[in-house]
Amino acid sequence: MSDFQLSTLFQLLLFTSVIGLVISYFMNKTAPKLGLMDDPQSAEHKLHKTPIPLTGGTTIMGVMWLSVYIFGLTDHQSVMGILLASTIIYLFGLWDDLKHLSAKMKLMGQYLGSMLLVKHGVQIHLFDSPEFFIQPGAPWDNILNIALTVFWVITIVNAFNLIDSFDGLAVGLSSLSASFFLVISIASGQTEMAYFGAIILGSTLAVYYFNSHPAKCFLGDSGAQTLGFILASIAILYRPDAVSQLSSWFVPILVFGVPLFDLSLVFFSRLRRGKKIHSASKDHTYHRLSEKGVDLDRAVLLMHGVSLILSVIGFLCLNLPSFLANIFFFFIIGLGVFAFFVLDKNYK
Repeated sequence: MSDFQLSTLFQLLLFTSVIGLVISYFMNKTAPKLGLMDDPQSAEHKLHKTPIPLTGGTTIMGVMWLSVYIFGLTDHQSVMGILLASTIIYLFGLWDDLKHLSAKMKLMGQYLGSMLLVKHGVQIHLFDSPEFFIQPGAPWDNILNIALTVFWVITIVNAFNLIDSFDGLAVGLSSLSASFFLVISIASGQTEMAYFGAIILGSTLAVYYFNSHPAKCFLGDSGAQTLGFILASIAILYRPDAVSQLSSWFVPILVFGVPLFDLSLVFFSRLRRGKKIHSASKDHTYHRLSEKGVDLDRAVLLMHGVSLILSVIGFLCLNLPSFLANIFFFFIIGLGVFAFFVLDKNYK
């Protein structure tokens, strides 16, 4: 990446951090007038004692739109595609924050955002890859690629939405993921991906200032879903140079390993116990760590640390032979399954 592009990245980081702090401050002041507050009496699982502004998502979207226009990124098709599609996710999330949508309506918004993303050319290319062992041919390769894209995006969106249940957790994980994508995009020379990584990193750092424990604002569905959507989209953009797809296909899974683990833990645990999948409850990873004697703040730090380690492993796997890289990946999956049974054992 050229010096000019690197200087642009530094400017983006500085701008998004500062403007994010400003927007977040003013949104927190106006949230009570807008009715954009999280009432602790609205559900039993709430841990806070007083109403908290649900302004994280608005801050992130405001920073994104301002950054794209001020830094002249509107000519990048992928950038605009992700920006427009994430706005759909944000608006449905904001609607949910204000009116509490049904699970079907949330899913509808996520599907619409995913299809708009595909329409702008941001989609997974697996079934038309010469390295992939399944070659269905046209038109099935494109149909399966689109279906996999929608499934991937919706999964990550809900993983981040579910894990956003304690101060600083989802925002911290988003910052780590954005940092990882920023680093690898610079290494691979992917300008659009680097710009998005810088924008998300700066905006999440700003929101983290107000969202860290004790939180002065929450992400809300509008923030958690939007972050999940943008990060899932950035992961799709990643095209490592001179690296076999067999060594890189699982890297985004490792980067989002902690949210995906939490999603799997909650989903299968509730399924086993006959509980509603989409209902809020104190059965997330950090709740279970807390039950085993880990302080909640330390549980959050532990989950951030695991996310960082998984991202580093994913980066290192890019430089390994395909067979060995996949052995490492499935070993990590095995550790995840083991952790699942340890945390789910005797949990009521």
